[in-house]
Amino acid sequence: MDDRTAGAGTHSGQAMRKYLLTALVCMSALYAYAQERSVAITIDDVPNVHLYAADGNSSGLLKRLDSLNLPVAIFINEGHLKQNTAFELNKKLLESWISRPYITAGNHSYSHPNYGEIGFDAFRDEVLKGEELTRKMTEKAGKKLSYFRFPFNGMGKDSAEQVRMTQFLTEHHYVSTPFTVESEDWLYTQLYEKALKEGKKEEAQAIGNRYVEHSLRLFGYFEGVISKSIGKSVRQIYLCHDNRLNTDYLPVLVQKLKEQNYKFISLADALSDPAYSLPLYYYGNFGFSWVYRWMKDVDKRRSLMRAEPVDMETQNAYEALTKGKK
Repeated sequence: MDDRTAGAGTHSGQAMRKYLLTALVCMSALYAYAQERSVAITIDDVPNVHLYAADGNSSGLLKRLDSLNLPVAIFINEGHLKQNTAFELNKKLLESWISRPYITAGNHSYSHPNYGEIGFDAFRDEVLKGEELTRKMTEKAGKKLSYFRFPFNGMGKDSAEQVRMTQFLTEHHYVSTPFTVESEDWLYTQLYEKALKEGKKEEAQAIGNRYVEHSLRLFGYFEGVISKSIGKSVRQIYLCHDNRLNTDYLPVLVQKLKEQNYKFISLADALSDPAYSLPLYYYGNFGFSWVYRWMKDVDKRRSLMRAEPVDMETQNAYEALTKGKK
């Protein structure tokens, strides 16, 4: 072998080692990134008393959560307790939710009004009325009632309203609770429950699977947006609701997220991420993700919102359903 051949071989070997080292670094970075992924599960509109009544005055979702062994935060509308005649049973069920060691309880207002529509005084009363029983139940369970989530995630129609209510919540020792990912489970569950009621089990299963798939796409989308806009992964907060769909499919979604190396953390742990101390640049009443609210550039925000994954099959089915109800 002459010097040129030997030199070429040496150069080729060095290039291969450099390539392998680069690939290893990239793989390690990707692995580390995957390992860093975490999410807090939050469930709004508890208690769903109509669903509990249909299930023999029990909560199938709570039973499923018992078996999942992960922290969950629930946001309570006390007014739901009076949506049927089983007030005392409903109270016991709500107390059962709150007594679970893995459950963190939060206030979601009394009757789920939109702050931007009813104004400060009426909404202040909703916050206070919405904690009367819940605070007693949390104290009995040795817990604090520290979190509030706005219904519809509408924080007020302008910056003045938002600042005023934020100050009120702070004075009453509440943390206003954000979210990063939400996949319109309230929409899917209407289609899902209709299919079940009509005995269309395969259609119901298809709807449930689409919900899980769409949720996973949204997790992926927001991970990408966050990585580009903030430069690192953020502890996600997933928002869903107390409904039939999640009774059957939240465990499926949890398993799929575990397969993507997500770690399930408490709401308090999620909110300790510095991202949730970033300034908010949106001063309207629409209830979209905090990922968008962190964006100062309005055009960029709008562009990314338009690019968000959409499940058109489900959207079209929901539009047809709502038209049929009119």
